[in-house]
Amino acid sequence: MHSTAVYGDWESDPVQWTQRSYLYSLAPIGRGTAAVESFTGYIARLAAAHAVEPGVLIRHELLTRVPYTKGASAGRSPSKPPRYSFFLDAYSLNGAGERSRLWVSWLERLTCLDRLDVLTTLPWAKTISCVHLLRTSRAWCPFCYGAPGDIGPSVYERLLWAFQIVTVCPEHRCPLETVCRSCGRTPYVLSPRSRPGYCSHCQCWLGRDPETADQSLAEPLRIAEMVGELLSAAAGLPAGFSLDQFRENTRMLARKGQFRGDLRSRNVRGWMNRGCAPRLDSLALLSRSQKVSILQLLTETIVVENAACSQSLSPYVHYKVAGPAVENALRAALLDDNPRRLEEIAKDLGYRSVAPLQNRCPDLCRQLACERRAWLKTSSIPPGTPVRRNRIEEALAEALKEDAPVSLRSVAEKVGIAQQEASVQRVP
Repeated sequence: MHSTAVYGDWESDPVQWTQRSYLYSLAPIGRGTAAVESFTGYIARLAAAHAVEPGVLIRHELLTRVPYTKGASAGRSPSKPPRYSFFLDAYSLNGAGERSRLWVSWLERLTCLDRLDVLTTLPWAKTISCVHLLRTSRAWCPFCYGAPGDIGPSVYERLLWAFQIVTVCPEHRCPLETVCRSCGRTPYVLSPRSRPGYCSHCQCWLGRDPETADQSLAEPLRIAEMVGELLSAAAGLPAGFSLDQFRENTRMLARKGQFRGDLRSRNVRGWMNRGCAPRLDSLALLSRSQKVSILQLLTETIVVENAACSQSLSPYVHYKVAGPAVENALRAALLDDNPRRLEEIAKDLGYRSVAPLQNRCPDLCRQLACERRAWLKTSSIPPGTPVRRNRIEEALAEALKEDAPVSLRSVAEKVGIAQQEASVQRVP
């Protein structure tokens, strides 16, 4: 037994050794911020930490561990490195597919690190479509790299640069570059000789000193900032985050008649009914129209102000027009001696076409169409009866004086011509 006066109180408990990692536990840069590192850039930095090129690390340590995701060998790990060119589509490792998920899982095991998925778009896999999401070639901000003398540990590849929709750097307010100024070639996102800040072809430095910011890039800067907000919020998303909030916002915007212009060509019904994930460019277009960020569209309840002024001629207005109002308008037209056209009634109610009227009151619409055809037969001048030229000219001159546009069909009916084309033929 040792002397306490000489040796003090020794700790006799066994030491708890931490888990040893197969590869270095290299901490990612910028995790939880808009400037988070990309997964492919992390692989290049991890290879540099082991004093090898990325091609060596990938071929000898990673490719033989990650199982196949397609084909007859799906789920099985290759016995030897595949012969196909891995680096042609290595950009997909930054995406949200099954391939990216497997690579992240294996690299977490080898490095004993957690949440490497935030270096990809995996946290948003269920809410943002992978179509036209990522670039197939490398892009960078030369001012983020800096001059050749500024090379340091802060040089890395940002995930923000990998998005197709991002064309400028929000920090330096300059366009991103995709072509090396030394060799004129476009580097891959990840290649066997990739190094952060260097061209993978000629190994020349891609950075330079910052210049005066371009003030004409307001819209691209706003898009880059919104995408950066998504990246910074990725680490805090709850497990199983989905499209529920976005679908609710989409249905509300549809009821308010907010899908106009270019938004009408997007897959709005798929977003609302089938739960289809929207493309990132569609989210950017919708966010600009509503003056909210993409993050708010996906995670918060959107409130539309002054929506009443946008109701006129909206394709969704039939959700708000009461059924009795439509029926009363059609019955009132049937009581007139001169039955109105269905197009005129639809326009007064705020519809773009007569289809909503025919869907809701088909019998009344058919009856009104029959009444109007009968009225036209009795009121029109029989075919073959000539109409004076000056009468047609006077009717056209009166139509030109009207404040609102007048159709040729209404002018033809006014002068008593059954067919609209007849008036066009009579007045060259």
